[in-house]
Amino acid sequence: MSKRKTGSIFVSPDGGETVYEQLPNGDRILVEQSQRAKDEETAYEEAEMVGAEAIEIRRKYPTLQKAWDKYRTIWHLINGNR
Repeated sequence: MSKRKTGSIFVSPDGGETVYEQLPNGDRILVEQSQRAKDEETAYEEAEMVGAEAIEIRRKYPTLQKAWDKYRTIWHLINGNR
């Protein structure tokens, strides 16, 4: 029987939602990611779509503003006016 010694460890920066294999050279390989962790990542990436700068961009591009208005209408219909 041969022993396999890789020297890698498994790490999770978010309490188990995302698991990486960390190699001896420091590189990390994604092993598994929960849907919640994927949603958090998407939310971070989409954060630039709100705020004052985003409002300026929507003002500059009326088609984008119309799409945003439709999105907000659908959001409020689904979630109520919370």
